Amino acid sequence: MKNTICFLLLLGSIAVQAQTKRYNNESISWNHSWIVKSTPQQNLPNVLLIGDSHVERYYPVVTNLLKDKAAVSKITTSLSMGDATFMPQLAGLLAKHKFDYIFFNNGLHGVLFTPSEYAADISKVYKLLTKNNPAVKFVWANTTARRVPNMLDSFDAYHADVIERNKYVGEFCQKKGITVLDFFGLTVNDTTLFTKDGIHVNELGVGAQAKLIAELIR
Repeated sequence: MKNTICFLLLLGSIAVQAQTKRYNNESISWNHSWIVKSTPQQNLPNVLLIGDSHVERYYPVVTNLLKDKAAVSKITTSLSMGDATFMPQLAGLLAKHKFDYIFFNNGLHGVLFTPSEYAADISKVYKLLTKNNPAVKFVWANTTARRVPNMLDSFDAYHADVIERNKYVGEFCQKKGITVLDFFGLTVNDTTLFTKDGIHVNELGVGAQAKLIAELIR
């Protein structure tokens, strides 16, 4: 009996460790929400940008491009689709706020998730983001290319997974008639858009991303 209990405790410990590795594989976790709503006097479309540090960087540029044309909000985070806390975070904010446009950009984080594991949450996220507002104009920005730090002519080891993730996103969006912003196509053949870390884009790249978003706001 004692051996059985010890074995079960060991299994439980392994399961907890696996889950910790699965959901919390980065040393820093961060979230930033900034909600700006149009007043009745302004009567502007409400736009929400959701994503990672790329969104954090192009948010102020998009806001400036859409000045007097839209009220632009953001939810930025290091959490990947599949993380246990990602969906509840989105659900809480979307329960209180309604938007005319949602731009979703999530794919660089969560490197321990396989492409198929990542794909399993695509439809779940889409349902959540459109649940309270089926008429929302939803746009999915696919994931940018990833390059080796200080060796921008080479792609890093995770780049192949990015391609697979984007494939799943593209297939889903095609079935649903969802517009896809091709950030991968924007960055895969142009090293001049990247910073030296090979993951983030520089001022030129940020401007290009922001322009693509602003052009879709009517």
